Amino acid sequence: MLPKLRISAFLLKRLERVKLQCSGCLYGVFYGESTLLLLSFNVESSVGELNYEHIQHKFPAELDLCGLVKFGDCTDTQAHLNEVISSVDITDNPILLQCQLGTLVGLRASFFIHGKLEQVPYEVMEAPQLYNDFCFTRLKCGFFLHTAPTPESIAKEMHALRKRVADGSLVFNVPQTKIYVSSNCGTQHQSFNSDSLIETLIAEIPTPTESPTTSNKKKAAATAPELAKYYGAVGCAYDVINIDVLRCRTRELGGGDASSHPALSVCITNEDSSKQQVPLELEAMAMLCKKTKLLRLYDVLIESICRSLRLFEQCLTERLNEQETAASETLLLSPRSYHFYPQEFGHFLSCAYLEQLSDDEPSVQEKRKRLHRQFALPATRPYFRRANQCRFQGDIDTSTWTPLLNTHLGVRPSGVTDGKEYLVNGNYHYYHYLQQQVQDKGWGCAYRSLQTICSWFLLQGYTERAIPTHLEIQEYLHKINDKPSSFVGSSQWIGSTELSMCLQGFLNVDSKILHVASGAELSTIAPELAMHFQTQGTPVMIGGGVLAHTIIGVDYCVQTGQAKFLILDPHYTGADDLSTIQIKGWCGWKSVDFWDKKSYYNLCMPQRPILY
Repeated sequence: MLPKLRISAFLLKRLERVKLQCSGCLYGVFYGESTLLLLSFNVESSVGELNYEHIQHKFPAELDLCGLVKFGDCTDTQAHLNEVISSVDITDNPILLQCQLGTLVGLRASFFIHGKLEQVPYEVMEAPQLYNDFCFTRLKCGFFLHTAPTPESIAKEMHALRKRVADGSLVFNVPQTKIYVSSNCGTQHQSFNSDSLIETLIAEIPTPTESPTTSNKKKAAATAPELAKYYGAVGCAYDVINIDVLRCRTRELGGGDASSHPALSVCITNEDSSKQQVPLELEAMAMLCKKTKLLRLYDVLIESICRSLRLFEQCLTERLNEQETAASETLLLSPRSYHFYPQEFGHFLSCAYLEQLSDDEPSVQEKRKRLHRQFALPATRPYFRRANQCRFQGDIDTSTWTPLLNTHLGVRPSGVTDGKEYLVNGNYHYYHYLQQQVQDKGWGCAYRSLQTICSWFLLQGYTERAIPTHLEIQEYLHKINDKPSSFVGSSQWIGSTELSMCLQGFLNVDSKILHVASGAELSTIAPELAMHFQTQGTPVMIGGGVLAHTIIGVDYCVQTGQAKFLILDPHYTGADDLSTIQIKGWCGWKSVDFWDKKSYYNLCMPQRPILY
């Protein structure tokens, strides 16, 4: 019986964007009775090279190689198909997708069965169903690698380390619960049995608003969005199950082990002085269907650790191959795991970077460029810089103040008939009056709009520079001779031109300035704003008179010309309460009547720098 085939809507959108003849590998999750869900792909990094062995280590455990994708009239598909078939482990029936260039029209899916391709139908799995049906595990653990600085020694010692990881001595615990996962007892909890599922475990995880002793009935009512809110990644709707790693110090002796023990033997060896000790602080992830039986959890967690160790091995070996120094003079650097969640993917991806090498190191830049090429991503924006790494809710320091994130999510519809929404692309923080104990009411709106824009560039990985303060903004404008010394420390407002100067000076970001003669004419620039959000996706500052606002979207009907603007209002002075901000309209859709018909306006439209 052939597996049932489903394809992630995220994957289909990525496939549609490929416009060059090539072939690549498909990756998916096999779950349920017999269902294959396709989630990702990579294309040839160079002609004839699929590199799936290295790519697969970057995916969460359970997301595995499952077939081949062909774009256009690629001629080397058959040779690649034979290669991939021998490497697919999760199914006896590898999949072949045949795509036309730049379109999903004519997309064909076929399973390889008994030496022949058999075309099959497929279902599309949309984002909400993905978030509802699947979750991720995330664990942290540390090891020490004792190895000589050679690829051969690293491979040998890493293999030995993976064997120790898989020897059954590790025990896993879900924090704030009495749920333990071990090799000999499976997943232990008073309410679990041999048929319990991952979703049963999720229902037992307390959220910060409830104590671990809360009744099971109340725990079971915890919804997926609620769990993702407290334990997920910022900008991601998946549930994430955090796991602690313990090591079992005692072993149960089986019947055969109770026999006589060998006599003590002494062996004197000379320690290899060429070996170095490398700390390995890794984070490992796995993807699971919530209907998966808990009996499989231990093996999946072990595989996630082993996959991360292979990624570290690859990272260390690549660095050695790049260097020309003798082994005796080579100092091994420490690798570290970084998780990324590109919005186009719909799943996590992990990379290992050496701690002492910056993102601007040529070898690291080349590594990222190769990733962009392999995943058919544009080389004009960052996806895998350290600043792009996922921020998980449990890791965010709640003792320090952080502005609200993405306050437009959940706002009421604009009401534009037959309109199409064009929105800010990515994450941002909402900055407004009186935050950080700055008394800027009446003059600081443009400063706050600039801070919101800077937060967008920070959260998208374009910069690691901290958000500029009012004083830093004033000092910079004085430094470039735009303002007199008396401006520094004053309560004088700034406009869109000053914003563009600061973006260039602080972030090396160019801006387009758009002039509008009056507020009544703002509807005429709706098409240009729509194009801006489609191509650049950055927040836009609009200033007129003594007021400044941030535009983060436009809803525009081409046929009627009707338009509304999604406004983030920096003049808000209350507490950072999302419901108040949305209900009172501090973040919401505004018509052209929102602006003064007699005032002229300037728009500062930041342009994405070319960066990867």
